[in-house]
Amino acid sequence: MIRLIGALLGGAVALVAAQLVGTAFMQGMSIPVPGAVAGLLLMLLALAIAGGVPDGLGRMSDFLLRHLNLFFVPAGVGLMAHLGLLARDGGPLVIAIVVSTLAGLVVAGLVFVWARKRTGDVT
Repeated sequence: MIRLIGALLGGAVALVAAQLVGTAFMQGMSIPVPGAVAGLLLMLLALAIAGGVPDGLGRMSDFLLRHLNLFFVPAGVGLMAHLGLLARDGGPLVIAIVVSTLAGLVVAGLVFVWARKRTGDVT
């Protein structure tokens, strides 16, 4: 049991450290990218170099993924607390979400077609 707790704590420390390093790097370089994103990319690079995921980090990641739905509770509470704002600005928000989703799908499709043509994998 102590070993499991130690592994989970080690995984949590690794995740928080990656976020802190990413945030410090992005702020130091004045790059407008969220520190968490940069930290996870740095962690991906470190894991690729290491050749795998350490046990503690894997266990903590599995734990967080199993309980991912709890991370949506604050967003839901905020949504319920600001229903008037949503009623006022809901139409433009829905339009922005639909248009941006369609634009993302079109760009992803075009990149996919371009990549297939570039690799010669056209069937």
